[in-house]
Amino acid sequence: MQSLSKKVSMQQIADRLGLSKYTVSQALSGKSGVSEENRLRIQEMAKAMGYLIQSAAQNSGSLNTEPVSVNGQTPYILVWIQAIYQQDNPFWGKVLAGIGAASKELGFEHLIIPVPAHHNEQLQIPSYVNPAHCAGHLLAGTFPTLSVISLQQTGIPLVLIDHSEPLVDVDCVLNNNLDSGKMACQRLLAAGLKRLVFVGDDQFAVSFKERFWGCRMAMEDLSKPDEDYSLKKWSIPYQSRQVLQYLERKVLALSPESLPEGIICANDQIALELIPILKRQGIDVPGQVKVIGIDNIDASAYAHPPLSTIELAKESLGIRAVETLLYRLKYPGRQAEKIILSSRFIARDSG
Repeated sequence: MQSLSKKVSMQQIADRLGLSKYTVSQALSGKSGVSEENRLRIQEMAKAMGYLIQSAAQNSGSLNTEPVSVNGQTPYILVWIQAIYQQDNPFWGKVLAGIGAASKELGFEHLIIPVPAHHNEQLQIPSYVNPAHCAGHLLAGTFPTLSVISLQQTGIPLVLIDHSEPLVDVDCVLNNNLDSGKMACQRLLAAGLKRLVFVGDDQFAVSFKERFWGCRMAMEDLSKPDEDYSLKKWSIPYQSRQVLQYLERKVLALSPESLPEGIICANDQIALELIPILKRQGIDVPGQVKVIGIDNIDASAYAHPPLSTIELAKESLGIRAVETLLYRLKYPGRQAEKIILSSRFIARDSG
């Protein structure tokens, strides 16, 4: 197999997936001893990180990847994303990398169009873009219903990424945020912990809200709940510059009696900011408080202690969105699909 970038190693791919370097090597060399599920995950990750492997359509076993022509021209995809998501965001950066890798593999060009935060109006194709050569729209993240409808009305295929819109009949590719929150909470409950806290910001993203709902579901599923079990919520201003001070105030307000046994953070970034604050106050992680994040960003593996987290699709989210768009181009009359990608627990030292 040929590497497209010397900066990418098999160990880096293994770290991203929480697998051994040996497993990655076996999968990428086509050798036996690797489950088909892991083989596909490794191939998609390697491709997104810069390795030349078989096409994403071959991996899925369903799509014909002959180039799609739009009015005799190389087709391009418009990728709409809130500008704030592009600013050193370890989650959306990976999603965009997956979109870029899959677009190149399947014969598309792609153009990223940043949208101002809190945009609540119709989206219009920029004047410098020729709609006649556009193969489709990818709408990355949460957008108002009006924005989604405005793109659908262009008559060009549309796929939503990590967002569903119940009022619009449109394809979407999602992470299973509900199950991710539930999985994190179940992990702490299985360890015998009873006093839990969820840290997030419902106003920032629907995914944060869904992850909290998953935690609540795990608590409600307890076979013999009693008054000793509790799930509290710290609502933080995630987009604010004062978020660190807010977290510090929450920790300083804890008494020995109110100290939670486990904390589930809406994403890894929150967890990585919270752990040093806990440690500065003499609270041992994981000795006194176990902490779990969600997303499995690169930095989580190198934290002190290394962060236990839920692995969510990032590169694969972008790849599957492009594949879904290709499917819609080939089968425009078929029913819209909601594709939900699975998550899994990555056990490290923090929880």
